[in-house]
Amino acid sequence: MHGLFHQPLPPGQNLAVVLQVRDHGESDKIVTLYTRGLGKLASIAKGAKRSKKRFVNKLEPFSLLNVQLATSRSSSLMRLDEAELLAPYPALRQEYPQYLAATLLCELVLHWTREHDSDAELFDLLTWALSGLASGGEGRRTIAFFHIKLLEILGYRPSFDGCLDCGMLSAQKAPYRFSPLRNGLVCNSCEPAFSANSLPISMQTVQLLRKAQDLAQDKLERLRFSKGALLETLALLRRYDSHLLQRELQSWNFLC
Repeated sequence: MHGLFHQPLPPGQNLAVVLQVRDHGESDKIVTLYTRGLGKLASIAKGAKRSKKRFVNKLEPFSLLNVQLATSRSSSLMRLDEAELLAPYPALRQEYPQYLAATLLCELVLHWTREHDSDAELFDLLTWALSGLASGGEGRRTIAFFHIKLLEILGYRPSFDGCLDCGMLSAQKAPYRFSPLRNGLVCNSCEPAFSANSLPISMQTVQLLRKAQDLAQDKLERLRFSKGALLETLALLRRYDSHLLQRELQSWNFLC
């Protein structure tokens, strides 16, 4: 079996967040990771279900690891040889609201990214969000900030600068609606008969979303969303997900 694998990957490409873990056979686990150097990848942890040392309490969802991986000539799965636990984030498994939020974060990364397509900025965003949740950050706000920046990084930034038709953004043009199909806002004057797929959005929420897009990641905590604005934001992001991914992410059902 060892002859099927190349040498372990070089140091510096081994930071990883556990996105998903599944049992495989009697003793192995399939571990989906988002790594800083290699992006999303599926790996097999041989003997992980029986291991008393190598993987004990390490292969848990959300955990930040330092991993040793080897590639295979015969399988798309990589082999997870070693895992050093850097940050277990226990609060994300002990507090139910935090668990739900962290689960959605990982599901977003799982479905928005491609295999072996690395993005260090996205990795840092994910660890920033998980760390914030583990420190007691409010789940819905963290999801909103993470998702807004995720879309920015991946090139799907929605437009909140004004109506896509007339370019205006003012209270006189309200109510506005967000169109996932057109990736932006449409005002009541330009399109009085809104499509069924669009969502109403208040001027307050529009202004907050514009600020969130433009603020640096470490300054996002300065923004304060009202409950109504936060619910509007999450509904918009969920609808946008559904449109672009062409699927419903299950974790949204427990948060919205």
